[in-house]
Amino acid sequence: MLASLIEVIVIIALIGLALRSTLRIVSQGSVGVIERLGRFHHEAMPGLVVKLPLVDNLRFVSTKSVTVTLSPEPVITADNVSPVIDAYFLYQVVDAKSYLYEIQNPELAIKNIVSSTLRSEVGQRKLAEVMTHREQINAALRNELDEITGPWGIRIVQASIRQVDLTDEMQKAMEAQKKADANKLAAIEQAQGLKEASILQAEGARQAAIAQAQGEQQATVLRADAAKQARILQAEAESIAIRKLAEAQADATQVVNRAILVLGEDDSHAWHQEKMNVVLRLKSLETLSAVGQSPSTKLVLPGEVTGLAGLLGALSTQNSQEQE
Repeated sequence: MLASLIEVIVIIALIGLALRSTLRIVSQGSVGVIERLGRFHHEAMPGLVVKLPLVDNLRFVSTKSVTVTLSPEPVITADNVSPVIDAYFLYQVVDAKSYLYEIQNPELAIKNIVSSTLRSEVGQRKLAEVMTHREQINAALRNELDEITGPWGIRIVQASIRQVDLTDEMQKAMEAQKKADANKLAAIEQAQGLKEASILQAEGARQAAIAQAQGEQQATVLRADAAKQARILQAEAESIAIRKLAEAQADATQVVNRAILVLGEDDSHAWHQEKMNVVLRLKSLETLSAVGQSPSTKLVLPGEVTGLAGLLGALSTQNSQEQE
């Protein structure tokens, strides 16, 4: 009876071992790699996996993201400063076959690549650029790692500089540099302000000069127009005065002419040389009056006109003698 029980237990154990070596479970977040007689056969997705006992070998590969922190190490910048940089990276297996058969100890290899790439990127920049352009360094670091680790079945999720530590001496030097930069910026802003003020002042002076010149030009034009109008009015007044004088002289001539003609037609007085001279003078005055009334003719007074007063006096004397 005891022997039969032992046999049953042994059979159950063998069956359990056979099932365990035949049926395996691949957990979520992992990939199973089946090796048959030491060679890659196929990949097994998460779930129940069946393999041949004593022929197939199952290896598990995690597909979860893995964070790896690098030890802080000094790096020399382009301006010969040695800050201590603390960096980290995240990677994920995307091809289990390449991860198992293309690289041995991939984590150590990635650490070495990150360290060398970080030294190269930081060595090309000054300390101020390293402090202010971390994103550029991180992007270059990630691209470099992706290119190298791609054939290994590894994808670099993130690679970043976590912290940049400086010694007390370097911090004091940076503070002095910041102060110098601030003073330089203030001086530049002050010079720029003075420059803009000078430009505005010059522009204002130019505008004022232009306005003054335009005002003087307008004043000159107005004075010239006023002088022109004054000359025109003066000429019109002189023309009117000359015309009135000519009309008055014509009226006086006509009056004298009628008086002389009346004397000439008087038969009681004989014609003599003085009367004939008077008649000729009257005729010349009539002609002069007709010429002076034309608006397009300048009035020219001959010397005989000056004898008009003497003529009127002679007529008055003759009339007095005839009355006696």
